[in-house]
Amino acid sequence: MGRERKSNPRKMRPQFLVLCEGETEEAYINFLKQRYRLPIKIVPKIVGSSLYPKKIEQYKKELTSNPSEVKTFFMYDGDVPEVLESLKKCDGIMLISKPCVEIWFIAHYKKTPETDIASDTCVKQLCSIPGWEQYKKAVLTIKQQDSLWDNRMTAVENMKDKTEANKTYSNVYQFINILEEEKSK
Repeated sequence: MGRERKSNPRKMRPQFLVLCEGETEEAYINFLKQRYRLPIKIVPKIVGSSLYPKKIEQYKKELTSNPSEVKTFFMYDGDVPEVLESLKKCDGIMLISKPCVEIWFIAHYKKTPETDIASDTCVKQLCSIPGWEQYKKAVLTIKQQDSLWDNRMTAVENMKDKTEANKTYSNVYQFINILEEEKSK
């Protein structure tokens, strides 16, 4: 007579849907997906004004039969207020970097400035960091990826006390904290 096997149902990890503004954000999320080895789907280059709840639900349904289990994030630059207002109408967590995503990359190495800076100035500051001299938008070299990975918790520390009211700001650290938590399970 055979023994009855008791099996514990395998708990599924949550799925992440990250809607990005551009190619740099897409490259960064692809890099995180590779390093964390979590189910992250990326929908790149969605113009903020064309983002609406029905479209987001459609993307979620493409991922799973239970869209309510999908954690949704919007990774956008904070330099266009109209886009941010449009995003606030959608159900998800906003990952905003002001003025641009490069401020998040800078935070991996040092505290960010407290003054208003333009996106192009932000990119110039990033290019002054060793290993980033040849930085091009939408491309992260292996060396840059390794450096971002090694310094990700420094970036979390450098940004965690900043708010949208600050001149430079990124709350991408919230996404990193969620990924770290999922990785540890």
